[in-house]
Amino acid sequence: MRWLVVVVAVASGCARCSKAGVVDAGAAPAVVVEAPRRFSTDLRSVLLTIYPEYRGTNVRSGVARLTRSYVGGADWPGRARAHFAKNRITEAPSDAGVEGTLDLFHFVFTETPGGATAVIELPVDGETMGKLYTNPASLSSALMGHYLPREDVTIERDVFDFVLEYEAVTERRAAFLCRQLVELMLGNGQWVASPLPAGWEPNPTDGGYGGVPSTFEVTLTGAVDGATVTLTRDGARVSVVYRLLAWQR
Repeated sequence: MRWLVVVVAVASGCARCSKAGVVDAGAAPAVVVEAPRRFSTDLRSVLLTIYPEYRGTNVRSGVARLTRSYVGGADWPGRARAHFAKNRITEAPSDAGVEGTLDLFHFVFTETPGGATAVIELPVDGETMGKLYTNPASLSSALMGHYLPREDVTIERDVFDFVLEYEAVTERRAAFLCRQLVELMLGNGQWVASPLPAGWEPNPTDGGYGGVPSTFEVTLTGAVDGATVTLTRDGARVSVVYRLLAWQR
């Protein structure tokens, strides 16, 4: 698992970062500035949250993605290529922006009217999910951010997404998995759901889950970090999108 080796190397480098200095007690009162928003999660935790039960399903596609937005004018294509060269990222053909690959990771740099965006993606298939389930040192959104430029730039925000699409063996199985996901998330007290769709039946008093519509969309929001999980069902096909605003200045 070469991508895990790369992650460990990045984490080791972070451990050597210097600590913040101590403020002189006799100095003039400092101006209070609101701290930037900072949250992080890891792929294993997200996977266990949005896909707690995989039996009776077939994963169609999946991706973990961190999108970093920069502000300010610069030679962004040149900076992207310099970043690639420094970190041994192989540039790939691209019709727009600058793209590259490093092991399983895919990078895209694109200029915007006010700056640029940089994206790092990790495709998530059945094999990768198996490794994520069993690996205690899972890749985090913060570590993904270390693969993107962060020196001599102005970062506006980091947004982390984990997108998973699967198809259940039957529509009945899809209904059960969707209801189970919502019940488990609401049951731990850390998530709040948007209004549940019409046709969301009450749970039976003798146990089990109530029925759900054959097509619906519902969004759950994290009470602490504001992350969202959007669950969409269309028959036997299910889409789950986890999104976290990980950093914002």
